[in-house]
Amino acid sequence: MPTPILRIFYQIGIYTYGLLLRLAAFFHPKARRWVQGRRQWESRLRQALGPQTAPLIWMHCASLGEFEQGRNLIDALHGRPEAPRVLVTFFSPSGYEVRKTYPRAAHVAYLPLDTPRQVRHFLDLVQPKLLVLVKYELWLNYLRALHRRDIPVVLLSARMDRRSRFLRSPLAPLYQQALGRMAHVFTQDEATARLLGPWVPSERLTISGDTRYDRVCSNRDHFSPVPGVEEFKGKRLCLVGGSTWPRGESLLLQAYKRLRERYDLCLIMAPHEIDARRLAAAVAQAPGTHILYSQLDQLRPSHDILWVDNVGMLARLYHYADVAYVGGGWGTGLHNILEAAVFGCPVLFGPQHERFPEAAELIAAGGGRDFHDLDSLVEALDCYFSQTSLRAQITQINRAFVEKRSGATAKVLAWGEDAGYW
Repeated sequence: MPTPILRIFYQIGIYTYGLLLRLAAFFHPKARRWVQGRRQWESRLRQALGPQTAPLIWMHCASLGEFEQGRNLIDALHGRPEAPRVLVTFFSPSGYEVRKTYPRAAHVAYLPLDTPRQVRHFLDLVQPKLLVLVKYELWLNYLRALHRRDIPVVLLSARMDRRSRFLRSPLAPLYQQALGRMAHVFTQDEATARLLGPWVPSERLTISGDTRYDRVCSNRDHFSPVPGVEEFKGKRLCLVGGSTWPRGESLLLQAYKRLRERYDLCLIMAPHEIDARRLAAAVAQAPGTHILYSQLDQLRPSHDILWVDNVGMLARLYHYADVAYVGGGWGTGLHNILEAAVFGCPVLFGPQHERFPEAAELIAAGGGRDFHDLDSLVEALDCYFSQTSLRAQITQINRAFVEKRSGATAKVLAWGEDAGYW
């Protein structure tokens, strides 16, 4: 199909998408935040950025996970004598709400919808020196406008497979053209580099590794205690459930109930989405043993299950884990197991992790396991809780696993220095 026709279909899709989100905002809280966060974006952005006095690097992230992949680059640039200003934009409310006050950015904003008019106004106002995209967030109108203005784009921590919409969708020719125009593409692995090879010249394609490894190493090296958690844990063995969804929570609670008769245990549950009513109901069912983090000032010795009712502290909570469970392995997409592994604890997760190669690699290294049902979860937890020497061995395995794969951010920094972008 000719490129102009594909662009027409894309424009129709974007406008339809925006309309559907506005309709969904009447019923869905996340869609409502998406819409409300973009109201009067132009005036707020103009006021926040002020007069352009220093070069501005624009980094765009889909959500919180992608921001964490790019954050080490921002931190490294911030420490330079003539540091460029950095504008961070998010597509998703879950990323924006957590990092909207990030102090090392000149401003944090929602990305306006990818319509030609919004794109033109945004770029006229921001005038970036460079756009850094993280992982796979490709908006075609933005990328086309940047190309026309000779503003370079770099994609970091890219990872795709043959099922990717950038390679298989009807609009794939447009995405491939946009990828081919990028100043540089840094991929997580060789497989992605091979897939992109037909469109991205080899001199603009680097297998750098995954910047998440750098981020979690930084989390560990700059760890600061989470108030109240050490007191809650005491001398008990601690199971931390991170980025949990209801199915995983149900399995964890059942397994915990079986095992606490044999071990002196406590459980910390940090849901992926904070639903105040649901968490309050969970605590109300067993107020003597369950407690919300926001109510830790009422902590009693009988409390052994802590529900975390805020966001932003999960990466530090894994420090307290003797064993960790990471959610998303039941169809929603596995969350970041590296945040737990860097602290050296065994890591458990659900069986659906085909798109997350670090899961299979961690299993092969001996630092984690997947499970398929309650019995296999109980078996794995019993194995880890009963063997102090095994947990000590896994501490060394997982720390080495993460360290060995770090260094991607340094490669991006070196490229930017050579190209004169910072």
